[in-house]
Amino acid sequence: MMEFKKSLVGLMCLVVLACSSAVSADVMLFDPVAHAKVWAERIANLERERKFANVESQTQQFVNWLKRYDKNYPALDSFIETAYNQKASAEANQGKYNEAGNTIRESHAWKPNPANIDKVLKYEQKDLAQREFFNKTLEFQNKRIEIQRSILNLAREKEKLIQNFLKMKDVTKEQLETLQGHLKGLTGKITALRTELNEIHAAFFKDTEKFRKDEIIFNHRQAFAINQKARVAGRLIDAINGAESRVAKGLTEITEKFKFSWPGLEDMLGKMKDLQVKIMDIQKQMLAIMDKKPLTDADKAKLMELKAQLDKLVTDHDKLLRDIETAFMDTKTFSKLSSDQQVKFMEMFKVIRDANNVIDLTNAKIDAFLKEMNVKFGDLNGDGKVDRLDMATMIRKFLLAPPWFRFKRLYDKAADLDGDGQITWADYNLLKEAVIGDRKTFPVDPANLTGDMDGNGKLDNEDVYDIAKFLSDPKSFPKVFVKIADMNGDGKVDILDISALIQKITSVISEPAPAPGGTGVATVAPLIGGTGAATGVTTGDTGTGDAADSLDSAY
Repeated sequence: MMEFKKSLVGLMCLVVLACSSAVSADVMLFDPVAHAKVWAERIANLERERKFANVESQTQQFVNWLKRYDKNYPALDSFIETAYNQKASAEANQGKYNEAGNTIRESHAWKPNPANIDKVLKYEQKDLAQREFFNKTLEFQNKRIEIQRSILNLAREKEKLIQNFLKMKDVTKEQLETLQGHLKGLTGKITALRTELNEIHAAFFKDTEKFRKDEIIFNHRQAFAINQKARVAGRLIDAINGAESRVAKGLTEITEKFKFSWPGLEDMLGKMKDLQVKIMDIQKQMLAIMDKKPLTDADKAKLMELKAQLDKLVTDHDKLLRDIETAFMDTKTFSKLSSDQQVKFMEMFKVIRDANNVIDLTNAKIDAFLKEMNVKFGDLNGDGKVDRLDMATMIRKFLLAPPWFRFKRLYDKAADLDGDGQITWADYNLLKEAVIGDRKTFPVDPANLTGDMDGNGKLDNEDVYDIAKFLSDPKSFPKVFVKIADMNGDGKVDILDISALIQKITSVISEPAPAPGGTGVATVAPLIGGTGAATGVTTGDTGTGDAADSLDSAY
């Protein structure tokens, strides 16, 4: 059986070589300078697209390749020097200033250049500035988290006061005034802490302004550490908002249970009812679109438009709850509800409470649907990019996480890149190919072309090799590759699919050149030891640039 597999792979390789000969007859006339120009243009394109991780990887390969031929081809020397500078620039654009300096040192060792001394000094200065910036940012984040924890503890004290108050069978006006005094005291402490936090925030931005002016950015390890702190701060903010919302709701329950009111409460409850009607109307529209199958791009755009409107209404609703608490603390008198007022208020409370339950359940359903709809494969931290931070996140959250954590949240689907229902090192390798290699789409992504086994966005000889490997050992590939390799759509993978792929590749190559000004058709990449133009998925640098600027400052 093993001999058969080897023979099959060998046969496929011969087929591919024959195909390569047919479409690349000029390979026999090897010209390193011509190939160097093509490779250099590929790297230049990656620079224009700001795919710095790919530039770093490609320039290193390019330099190694150039040094194999530069003794016999002096014209390659200029390519080597340029590639070193491009690599250093790409590293610097990822916040890897120390590595950038080492790259210039390596270039200087290859061919001394006095200008390299200034370049190394510049990168060393940026490296020192980056460390100072990182330490100051980390210190700010730790202070921010410490103060937010104090605010959360005070908010929970307020919540506990309300809960204990609601356990009483009956209350007097004096007891309400006592509760009011306690809430005022705790709110005053929270206000003081928020003022302190705002002052610390302003001081931090003033103190680190020079780093932003000098465009100092964090490397991926520093960015990961800062983002972790930012997530902790974000969770604390959510917890604080939740506690304060429950305090406001508790005050309305006090009115409902003990039949007391205060000036302005009735108007606020009326506004809340109106807001709830608007919220449920938006939700109804969204649910109607969500029931459509399949969703068009216009449907998805409409959903996101409605979600923005929904979020604004929910924010207004939460603000109204806070206004109820403020009115409670500011009132100078509490009045017992009359019989008629009691009937009116009880009916109002029931409508509001029932609506809140429906709104909360529907919002949870909508959020889950949108997370599923908007999943971006490989983007594990939700920043809209696929980069080294996502690689670190995959290792920390999934590969080194306990089994019960996997798929705990819907967005974790973004990590299952081969679609086998679990997150393994195979997914990590696919992610790595996207960050520092040529991969543009993942096997699980519907956008992955049929036949594009390596996900680089085009059909080439490497895909033929991969289908041949699939035929010899299908168990080494996830099931999703059956659909990708099935070129003729007959539900199975066999020699006919290889034939169909070769035919498709050669048909594209044989098409006539486009007229001047036309865009033409993509052709097979030149054979320079690689598999074609590196397209990648990574967008932007792997650092965050100015991580502190992106943090939520709504304390």
